[in-house]
Amino acid sequence: MFFPARVIRYLVSILVWTLGFAWMTAVILFLVVFALVRGGGPQLNRKAAQLMSHVTRLAYPRFRVVYDPGFDPTRPSVFCQNHVNFMDAHVACRVIPGPFCGLMLASHFKIPAYGWIMRITSGIPVPSEAGGRTAALMAAARDRMARGISILVFPEAHRTRDGHVQRFKQGVFFMARDAGAPVVPIAVYGAYQVNHKGTWLFSRGPVSVWVGPQVETAGLDDEALAVVIEEMRTDIHEFVETGFPGSVLRAREPARFQGLVANSSQIMA
Repeated sequence: MFFPARVIRYLVSILVWTLGFAWMTAVILFLVVFALVRGGGPQLNRKAAQLMSHVTRLAYPRFRVVYDPGFDPTRPSVFCQNHVNFMDAHVACRVIPGPFCGLMLASHFKIPAYGWIMRITSGIPVPSEAGGRTAALMAAARDRMARGISILVFPEAHRTRDGHVQRFKQGVFFMARDAGAPVVPIAVYGAYQVNHKGTWLFSRGPVSVWVGPQVETAGLDDEALAVVIEEMRTDIHEFVETGFPGSVLRAREPARFQGLVANSSQIMA
């Protein structure tokens, strides 16, 4: 029997959401028990990421990741990822090798299930009140780095509406500098074509992810940090638009660009 493409798309989307939520619910219950029995810490964060990453196998069956040869998978960092849809955190779970936590609005910690997992994985809440917000975030970032836990941030702050990388907020970069942490770009190509803000439907299509090298922030003045922010946004933008690392990266370190694909299979081994 022949089914129209639109019907198949609806059926596939229902399947992705249903199985995805069922799997996440099971994982959350497991993690709560795991935390009660064995406690929290980096081991719990890594286990959570490994389990949550399987949702991308439903949403993005055609998935690949490319790691820059200069990327150090053992070093705690602040990972800066473009924001496309609800799968973004699951993508990070699949491509960030070590334990990490998220940075999100404090109100999200009140959401049942989602808020619980943010708490037990040492997520960093962003207070709604401006007073004391900067000091609280910087103290939290220093604490996570000291514990060997990386931090995932979305510098655009919101999901893209048109598929293009939006302007970066600078606060997360100041947070990284204060914590003495390097920043790492994560660029996701093709995700907008599969699913985006404004629709619950999923399409089939290839998704590629580029994880760039660590970029130092410690000791930089505001002007130098602004250059880092702009170069990182440019690199992420060009990968999101073309599926290839940007011309800025190629111009800075051509030898590193040549070695990208050769290195990608080694990181997660």
